[in-house]
Amino acid sequence: MQAAEEVFRTRQFHEVTLDEVARVADVGKGTIYLYFSDKEDLFFQTAVAGFEDMCGLLHANATDGVPVREGLVRTCETISGFFRKRRPLFRLILTQGERALERGGSLRQRWLERRKQMVAAVAAVVGRGIAAGEIRSGLPAEVLAEYLLGMVRTRAWELEDQPEAWRTHGAMLDLFLYGAIGSHTTHRL
Repeated sequence: MQAAEEVFRTRQFHEVTLDEVARVADVGKGTIYLYFSDKEDLFFQTAVAGFEDMCGLLHANATDGVPVREGLVRTCETISGFFRKRRPLFRLILTQGERALERGGSLRQRWLERRKQMVAAVAAVVGRGIAAGEIRSGLPAEVLAEYLLGMVRTRAWELEDQPEAWRTHGAMLDLFLYGAIGSHTTHRL
């Protein structure tokens, strides 16, 4: 998987061959087929390696007894760290997933199934905030988790060129928890 990650990071998905991965890994091509059904499977497994561990950490954040905001900061840091380490691979999942979907492939579908696990883990943290009365209860925790994940992605991918002070997890969570209107008018909502 380390060899596959090295190759996938430097080439387009369609340019990578299992022969090349086998050569970099110093194994026979047949060895790859012992563990992976095809190139798409190898790519996906490489990209999501450690995903279950990350979701386990997120679930721990939901139950570890720290204040809700601190649990949300930990959650956002955990997610950001996971994706930062695999940034080139996830860019490929997002771009190749669309193509795979068009040709009947399973890459995007497999990613969406994994993403549901992450949403559930984040929803557990948000649900703790709802139960504590620190997050409004008008929306399901899963919907709020999706919004928060969208903000995490925006912070990491679309705001790269903005000042760090605007991109901290704390600034993002303040926006998530208190909105853009400001504290003096939130009570009227």
